[in-house]
Amino acid sequence: MSNSKDSLAITLFSELFMVEQLAKAQLTRALPKGMEFSQFSVLNHLAGIKESRTPAQIARTFNLTKGAMTNTLTKLDWAGHISITPDWADARRKLITLSPSGRSARDTALKKITPLIDAFLANVGVDRLQKAVPVLRDLRIKLNEGL
Repeated sequence: MSNSKDSLAITLFSELFMVEQLAKAQLTRALPKGMEFSQFSVLNHLAGIKESRTPAQIARTFNLTKGAMTNTLTKLDWAGHISITPDWADARRKLITLSPSGRSARDTALKKITPLIDAFLANVGVDRLQKAVPVLRDLRIKLNEGL
């Protein structure tokens, strides 16, 4: 890689990492008291799908180990935000489903973070962000494929 390409790659990934850190920190502060960003992420994911998922499937979605995801799922189960049931087709597996309480918690969290997101869109500009999203999506897909 040439020096300018190295510099571009370093700058790009530095910016991506900082954006992630800053966005998570601001969103976490805006979430309802006691809700962690990881919990909101799982609730939001489950709200967008119709069928149950196994812990391993959810972990893969977030690029985490099943063990790391278990901690978040345990907290969500304890709060009553998800249902964990046996998979009758394979007794070794469990199925995770969003509960009505979980949908309500997710909706409440969305209401809390929406003003922050709206301010971000207004400050950065919807047009600029619409142009950035396809590039970021392509980068995510390529990284997920292992480049």
